[in-house]
Amino acid sequence: MPSSPINVLTRHLEHVTAADPPTDLLDLPALAEVLDAVPDPRDRRGRRYRLGPLLALSLLAVLGGATSLAKITRVIAGYDPGLRARAGLPGTPRLAASTLGRLLARLDGDAFDTATCGYLASLAACAPPSHQSSLTGLAVDGKSLRGSRTPDDTAMHLLAATRHDTQTVVAQRQIEAKSNEIPAFTPLLSGLDLTHMVITADALHTQQDHARHIIAAGGHYLFIVKGNQPTLQRRLKALPWREAVLNDRTNETGHGRREIRRMKICTVRPGLPFPHAAQAIQIKRRRTDHRTGKTTIVTIYAVTSLPPGRITHARLATLIRGHWSIEALHHIRDVTYREDASRIRTGTAPRIMAGLRNLAIGLARLIGWTNIAAATDHYRSHPADGLQLLGLTT
Repeated sequence: MPSSPINVLTRHLEHVTAADPPTDLLDLPALAEVLDAVPDPRDRRGRRYRLGPLLALSLLAVLGGATSLAKITRVIAGYDPGLRARAGLPGTPRLAASTLGRLLARLDGDAFDTATCGYLASLAACAPPSHQSSLTGLAVDGKSLRGSRTPDDTAMHLLAATRHDTQTVVAQRQIEAKSNEIPAFTPLLSGLDLTHMVITADALHTQQDHARHIIAAGGHYLFIVKGNQPTLQRRLKALPWREAVLNDRTNETGHGRREIRRMKICTVRPGLPFPHAAQAIQIKRRRTDHRTGKTTIVTIYAVTSLPPGRITHARLATLIRGHWSIEALHHIRDVTYREDASRIRTGTAPRIMAGLRNLAIGLARLIGWTNIAAATDHYRSHPADGLQLLGLTT
């Protein structure tokens, strides 16, 4: 049924101040309907529950902090029968963790990521017009699922694209065995509308083909430059940084340290060996550890296709720092959801669980939760609010 999870903000987020929550919302289907479109690998004669509601209730358990298959099945079995019925799972479920594990292991990971990431992308696009007209950062980075195992006995590795502003994963792909992230970069972005997007990535993805693809798709890039591009790095270091004016300075204290960042920008001169490069950036980061008193100074170089004057210097500095929002997402999955400690290994089950964690975090962020641990506590105690969030009830 058509609904939007953002509509439940005032019902169960009274104690959270949402910073400018989305107001111009799309008419979206319930998440269970989206998940029901994922191909079901089970034999028709052996299906006791519809796939969509079962996955939606699994997500509701993850939203409440469930970190394993056993916990998910216990949470589902412990829900009030009326709540399960509203979610589309009537009766008393006899669901074993091993049964759920076999189902998740056989799901099509690509189809699941397409459905769930597309849903999150649609929700994230429901931003106020003032936000839609500005450039949005989209961070690309990978993460290994340490507890998983592929047929060649290596950990599964996923490459994802995550919005800076909402920490929502809008695209995700599994890296093929005996490969790396570089060949997966272009396919990852190929299904996305990159208009008004600035793609940020670490030095691994500072590749000429990647830059050309982003520009051809109507977006912009902001890439860190390190030793894997020696000629480009050497040319950037040789720019007249001493004569360049200071364009932005930030001074932040937190996490037991003080960090001062100074940014300078040089308009790129003809001949810089990188496609569509318009500006070069130097960031000097001075970090002091309050516990040890040790100070470190690091110089970072970056290159962007954004022309001078396209955005303010402060906004450019924010985009550079915003790339690490994807690292924060990975940290939440590891600490709050204990992803690195997960013992789920078989088939696509580790990938599906990672997708459920992305969904839970993204939905919580979109309605204004700034502390995911607090969000899990809330939905563990108020599962009916979770049903409203997932569009399963009004």
